[in-house]
Amino acid sequence: MKATTIHEFGEPDVFRWEDVPTPAPARGHVVIAVEGCGINRYDLYLRMGAIRRDIRLPHVMGADVVGTIAAVGPDVSGWREGQRVIAAPGFPADPVEWGFKPENQAASFAVTGTLQWGGYAQFMHMPASFIFPDESGLNPVELAAMPLVLVTAVHAVKTLGEVGPGQSVLVQAGASGSGGMCIQLAKALGARVATTVGGPEKVSTAQACGADLVIDYRSDPAGPGFADRVLDWTGGRGVDVVIDNVGASVFEDNLRCLKLAGIFVNFGLVGGMKGTLNFRDLFFRQHQLRGSMMGSLDEFRFGLDLLRQRRIKPILDRVFPLRDAAAAHRYIDSRQVRGKVVLTP
Repeated sequence: MKATTIHEFGEPDVFRWEDVPTPAPARGHVVIAVEGCGINRYDLYLRMGAIRRDIRLPHVMGADVVGTIAAVGPDVSGWREGQRVIAAPGFPADPVEWGFKPENQAASFAVTGTLQWGGYAQFMHMPASFIFPDESGLNPVELAAMPLVLVTAVHAVKTLGEVGPGQSVLVQAGASGSGGMCIQLAKALGARVATTVGGPEKVSTAQACGADLVIDYRSDPAGPGFADRVLDWTGGRGVDVVIDNVGASVFEDNLRCLKLAGIFVNFGLVGGMKGTLNFRDLFFRQHQLRGSMMGSLDEFRFGLDLLRQRRIKPILDRVFPLRDAAAAHRYIDSRQVRGKVVLTP
């Protein structure tokens, strides 16, 4: 089969389009014929060696896999060749922990395509316990834009953020794939949503996700910052919840936006890994700081149900051929992206 591989960590030019062995299904596994594989910013960090460097090379990455079952291994029941499926975007790597609940808190939990070969290929080998039937009614390219951002949003917004009807929420980077999905989920749960974007061309993307207030922080750098705009929007009270996928560069202003005893959830580091925390404010304002990593299979099922009901939708920016994965990574790194980018074999 053809695959896009890395033989070393580095910039996008480390990708190679080459022939590799087609997987045969091991016991308890299936082989998926890949029809679409979404790209996440995580992939860029993985390619650079910033996630972990103990990955056996050459490697095939890719978590957001949609396709059909090409082969079924021994001891697999309930699945058949030709069935449309979605791969779980993360699961415990150690088979001993395959029954662990919630899956994203298992010691060996990893994003799909981190330790085992992922979806940047024509075929992918996957444990049958971690695939889902495709009942979405979407085409494979649209659906491939969903898995990782969907489960991440459910865990961050619903489970940890405890977002519900009538609440106000700030979502950072609302034109990104993860930010846009968090906006949609918060709206589906009945909240009002403010969001930030970087440029006027991204405003409509965030609005299409349902944001009630879109703050373009590049439009008037000398004007009020996003924290002032959010406080004004809430009548000075602050938002109930901040959902942050940026990190250190906006941390202090995020906390300024937060109401007394509000919840702050972070699941992204593109803006830096180390910020400053004023413990006096934490103490007196009773903020709750929560770190979020992916989500459980039950949370993924919840998100897929919303997708079937059309209460959320994919926001697809561009599609690249798999052989052009390097160009797709460069495009994401340029921060021009509005939604998700998907590869097709």
